[in-house]
Amino acid sequence: MDKKLSTIKMTQLALLIAIELLMTVTPLGYIMIPPIAATLMHIPVIVGAIVMGPKAGAALGTVFGLTSLWKATTQATSPVDLAFSPFVSGKPLQSLIMCMGPRILLGIIAALLFRAFFKAFHGKEALAIGLSAVAATICHTVMVLGLLALFFSEFGMGVMAVVLSLVTVSSACEMLCAAVISVAVCIPLRRSLGQ
Repeated sequence: MDKKLSTIKMTQLALLIAIELLMTVTPLGYIMIPPIAATLMHIPVIVGAIVMGPKAGAALGTVFGLTSLWKATTQATSPVDLAFSPFVSGKPLQSLIMCMGPRILLGIIAALLFRAFFKAFHGKEALAIGLSAVAATICHTVMVLGLLALFFSEFGMGVMAVVLSLVTVSSACEMLCAAVISVAVCIPLRRSLGQ
C-alpha cells in the first residue's frame, strides 16, 4: 500500500509540475499587464504543499522560482521585473535569493499552515485549506516585496509600499483565487489519498 501511495504522490507531483510549466508558457501563470505583473503560479505550489506536505511544496516552489527567473530574463514588462533576473539585474546574488527563496518557502509555509489550521479548527478541512492558501499567499507577497525593498531600494519599495501592495486588486485576486481553487482541488485530492 505504501508503494502505491508513493506512486500516486509522485504522479500528482509530476502533474503539478507540468501544470506549472504550462502556466509559464501561457498567459495563465504570469499576468503581465504593464505596469503590474500578477501571478497565479503560487496556486499549484499551495495545492501540492497541502496535499503532499512541505517537501513537495518546496519542490514545486523551486519550479515556480525557476520559471519566474526565466520569465524575468526573457519577457520582463518593467524594470522591476528585471530585478528578478540574475542575468540582467546587476545584482545576481540578490536576484537569485529574491526569485528562489520566497517561492521555495511558500511551499513549506503552506504545508505547515495547513497542518496548524487543520489541528486548530478540529479537522474542518475546507476552512483550514482556504485560510492556509490566503495566509501563504500573503506571506509570499510580503517576502518577495520585502526582499525587493531590501535589495533594490532604487525602486522605492519601502515598508509602506509593501503593506499597501497587500490591499491592491491584484493581491486580493491572487488571495481569492488561491483560496477558492485550493479548496476545490485539495479536498478531492486528499480524499483520493485517504487523508
